[in-house]
Amino acid sequence: MSENSGFHIQTVLILAIFALVFGLIHFFNKRQPFPGWVALAYSAALGAYIIDSTRHESTHVGFIFASTGLFWMFSLAIIKAIYVRCNAAFPSVLVGLILSSAITAFVVLTFVAPDISIRSVLVSVVAAILLALALPPLWKAGEKVIDGVLFGVIATVALIFVARIVVVYYLHGLSLTEQSYSQSEYAWIFHFTSGICALALAVVLLYAAGLDMVWHFHGQSNRDPLTGLLNRRGLKALFNASADQHPNGDLTRAVILFDIDHFKRVNDEYGHAAGDKVLQRVAKTASGLCQEQAEVARTGGEEFAILTGWIPFDSAQQLAQHICDSLRFVAHPELAADHKVTASFGLVALANGDSLNDAMDRADQALYQAKRNGRNQVALAQAA
Repeated sequence: MSENSGFHIQTVLILAIFALVFGLIHFFNKRQPFPGWVALAYSAALGAYIIDSTRHESTHVGFIFASTGLFWMFSLAIIKAIYVRCNAAFPSVLVGLILSSAITAFVVLTFVAPDISIRSVLVSVVAAILLALALPPLWKAGEKVIDGVLFGVIATVALIFVARIVVVYYLHGLSLTEQSYSQSEYAWIFHFTSGICALALAVVLLYAAGLDMVWHFHGQSNRDPLTGLLNRRGLKALFNASADQHPNGDLTRAVILFDIDHFKRVNDEYGHAAGDKVLQRVAKTASGLCQEQAEVARTGGEEFAILTGWIPFDSAQQLAQHICDSLRFVAHPELAADHKVTASFGLVALANGDSLNDAMDRADQALYQAKRNGRNQVALAQAA
């Protein structure tokens, strides 16, 4: 077996293994589409590599189109995976313009003015341009180290796709024909660099997928499965993360506890499924009104807690009152038309040295004062 044959077999196996691995990750974790797109990318790369590495002078033009299309699909699926992972809007119009222009040029260089040298340049340049489209969302999302690593690897791969053209055509002055392509220096460099780049990129993407799974399951342990809000554990982690921040001025953090009034009646009269719907709408309403000012958590059956950021205490009072006033206007189709869902609120400003439990205990006392006063209102806790 020649060295070239051994390299081709190794590359095919590597591409197949990564396509399978990413496919399995997606199969067992369908909520994360990122690995699915990477699996598609490596499946396309596998098909492109097999077709192009077995190409000869009598290869039908349809196979040439197929290998090129699959090679571009690799780049396209990679950038789609990155945009999905970064929760960014995919540039469909720009990608459509690039691909339509590239396909038109490829057809012209195949049938109208045949030139395999320029056509091979086109193949690599278009793939590089497509990959470069993955860089902006990674740059914007570059809070994590893995995002920076992905940015560097994808940028390097795109540069290699362009550099190999310069090396072969401009430094070596190589001219290709359909007859000489399969045994040419360009074909060897194309296959070698494609295999190495695919391997390097796959390793980083696999690491990113693994980190995403860890972050996802860690995040799930801090979330309430019914509402998607933080649970008590997640709220405590958030509290501890911001405990050392002390902005200047009259800013404070506040804890708002609220409890749905007469919620047991909802479950008893309409069933637990209806009660779950009510909880979800209350959670959505409260979190929507908090926006970036505060974070909402579900801390018990029908009990919720809100931890504000560093804001004036008056703003915390207004927020609590706004949520209280808004909840009774939320429609609940599962309940009788005259059944209004309300909640009682307890509000406390965090004092220096307060633990979350201390603040919640005082807010809880204020909440029960609101219930004793007639419910559907906000009560302020006594100063510590």
